[in-house]
Amino acid sequence: MKKGKVIGLLAMSAALLTGCVDHMPELTAEQSDIIAEYAAGLLLKYSSNYSYKIVSEEEVAAAMAGRQEDSEPETEKETETDEVQTGEEPDQNAPLPDDGTQPAEEETEQVQFVADLDFAAELGIDDLIIRYQSFEICSSYPEGNSGFSVDAAQGKKLLVMHFDMEGLPEEDVDCNLFDYDIKMRVNINDTVSANVLSTLIPNDLASYIEVVPAGERIDVVAVAQIDDMTEEEIQTLVLRASSKGQSCTVMLK
Repeated sequence: MKKGKVIGLLAMSAALLTGCVDHMPELTAEQSDIIAEYAAGLLLKYSSNYSYKIVSEEEVAAAMAGRQEDSEPETEKETETDEVQTGEEPDQNAPLPDDGTQPAEEETEQVQFVADLDFAAELGIDDLIIRYQSFEICSSYPEGNSGFSVDAAQGKKLLVMHFDMEGLPEEDVDCNLFDYDIKMRVNINDTVSANVLSTLIPNDLASYIEVVPAGERIDVVAVAQIDDMTEEEIQTLVLRASSKGQSCTVMLK
């Protein structure tokens, strides 16, 4: 019965539209929407596949609750993402994981004692033996020398370290220590530190250029300018020396 009514309505609409198209009044947009909505409602109402009924308030509430539950996982995911993006910055002082890439600790400086130490061997100087002998404190070195000498500045003193240098026992050695670029620095009582001076005195260890006769021993020196003090005030004396990548640290006193 319902199908017959629907078919009849459609047939009547078609006849009216085809027979009276020249006399159809012009409709506004609002009127066209009303007619279209009314026609759609009729089709749904008399369709056998459509269940037309009024929904109760309880059913509406249940449907809304179901939609809210479906949207909760996405909301939680967005909240977790926001927490990651707006979370506190990591503690810069926290220990890093041990992945094997952390820098190794600096090697501890090895201090040697001076007894029988050969500075020539430690610094890679060939055909010579250089051993520490003694030190002295003075205002000028060499004292009373009319040639080249070194004078301490006012309120300062000179620390002069003496070394015995020997050549080969059976032949002369043409010695040129200047080419070895020897650098030295002293530390006194773990508080005072000073570089060894470059001087023009003939027996300067860092610039000695002479023939060392076979079997002879020559006095060479290293001079540093320090604060005014006496030899008795020096409790510890450490010498650091280097030459072309080789170095040594020696406790002289």
